[in-house]
Parts: sequence; C-alpha cells; structure tokens
Amino acid sequence: MRPVPSSFLLLLLLAMCGLCGWQWRREHQLRLVATTQQDELDSVRKERSELESRVKAADAEVLRLTAAISELRQNSVSAQEHTDLIAELARLREAVAKQNETLQKQSDLLAQANASIVQANESIQRVAGERDAIATKLNEVTALYNELAAKRR
Repeated sequence: MRPVPSSFLLLLLLAMCGLCGWQWRREHQLRLVATTQQDELDSVRKERSELESRVKAADAEVLRLTAAISELRQNSVSAQEHTDLIAELARLREAVAKQNETLQKQSDLLAQANASIVQANESIQRVAGERDAIATKLNEVTALYNELAAKRR
C-alpha cells in the first residue's frame, strides 16, 4: 500500500483550515446580527415602556377630564365650556388611539425581532453542529496521518 502523498495531505489540511476560517467568519457575522437584533429589541422595549407610561398618563387625563365633565354638568356650566371640554376629550382619545396604534406596531416589531433572534439562534446551533462534525473528521484524519507518519519512521 502506497502512503498518501504529503502534498495531498497538506492540501487537505489547508482546505480544512480555510473551511474553519470561513465558518468562524460566518459565525462572527451571525453573532453581530444577534447582538444588533438584541440592541434593537432593547430599544423597542424601552420605547414600548415609554409609550405605556404615556398611555397611562393619557388614561389618567381622560379620567380626570371625565370627572371634570361630570362636575361641570352638576354645576350647570355653560354650553361653550361643555363643548370645549368634549373637544379636548376627543383630542385626547385620538392621541390615546394613536399611542395604542404605535404600541401595537412596536409589539409587532418586537415579535418580528424575537422571531429573527430565534431563527438566528437555530442557525448558530446548526452551524456549530456542522463545525463540530468537521472538527471531529479533521481529528480523525489527523490521527490517521499521525499513524501513517509513525509507521513511515
């Protein structure tokens, strides 16, 4: 049996090194994507928290205005004041509706970001499994090469 030429083994070793380098670069890019998405997720959560606090403040304002309207009705206020308060209430309701719409959009973005993170994690796990399989094969080939080198001596 003829031994495997060392140039072939060297070529195989270089190919494996190239593959490892390519996988490292790919995993690095995936980690960058994951951290970018995490940062985006954090900013979306912060914006959502701010919007929720603004919605709570708007709800409190709506309750305050509702109580003011009731008080005005009890005190028989003029029609002009009454219509002014109703207009203000309508404006606040529109603002709350817009904020709720924004919250919904942010929630959708958060769900999309979560889905992207899950997908990225699955890809990372798959690539890591492939890398481990290739490393195992490389170790086997290296062991065979070492055995052959030991037999040649």
